[in-house]
Amino acid sequence: MSKDSLEFAFQMLLCAQFLHSIEELSTGFHAKWYLFRMPFLVFLLWEILFQLFWISILFLPNIPNRDQLMNFFLWLMLANGIQHLVWAGIKKKYVPGLGTAPIFIAIFLWLHMR
Repeated sequence: MSKDSLEFAFQMLLCAQFLHSIEELSTGFHAKWYLFRMPFLVFLLWEILFQLFWISILFLPNIPNRDQLMNFFLWLMLANGIQHLVWAGIKKKYVPGLGTAPIFIAIFLWLHMR
């Protein structure tokens, strides 16, 4: 995979993650997640810090292991998308984050099937 393809996919997934976070924040993910529940403000703080970390990877090109971090993010978002689909399949109904989860899988597949 070329460096340009990796960076483009990373940018697309970062945008998708932003939309995904908005969906989760607005649909009560913090109170419904199967691993544990958390107060809304804790989840909001987590989302802000998570986004800021990955945005810094995008805009600070001299970060050590930047390409590896971007590649890790691609795999992390694939796993996130899959876990939302599995969770919804188990519940047999909408779960917070399900609407945007397939975007992660589609971008990952697009990148790796080119």
